[in-house]
Amino acid sequence: MKKIMFLVVFMSLLVGLVGCGKAEKTFTGAGVTITLTEAFVEKEVVQAPLYLESPTQMFMALRETKSSLAGYGISTLDDYIEAVLNNHGKNSTVKSKEEGDLVYKYAYYESEVNDQTFGYMLLTFEGKDHFYSMNFGCLANKLEDFKEKFFDYAKTIKVE
Repeated sequence: MKKIMFLVVFMSLLVGLVGCGKAEKTFTGAGVTITLTEAFVEKEVVQAPLYLESPTQMFMALRETKSSLAGYGISTLDDYIEAVLNNHGKNSTVKSKEEGDLVYKYAYYESEVNDQTFGYMLLTFEGKDHFYSMNFGCLANKLEDFKEKFFDYAKTIKVE
């Protein structure tokens, strides 16, 4: 009887754990809307008007007007992502992603902050009047594990 009871309790816990995924939560700021998990919380930082953080990942977004960037010769999404990478002193392979109406450029890079190395996926989008720069980030040694998740999150991004 004890074995049967243990098995019933164990199976109930297992089913409960497998069935529990993180609920989705939608965030909006800086002309960007994104759906992540409820593990993310919004924080106020100087670096970006939209900054979201979970225990293992981060996301930040900012936008710049096309008219202000035109003076620097930036008029296309290709120009913009190259300018963002150059501005951060990064040289990375830029790739394009198209899924239906969703079109963006992305690149990966690493950066050291307070003696820790972080891995980032930079994404750039073009809106009607703005270019958008976004970063997903995590510890560099976890970047490979999170790449597919970052692409899943990117599918939910909407810009003005």
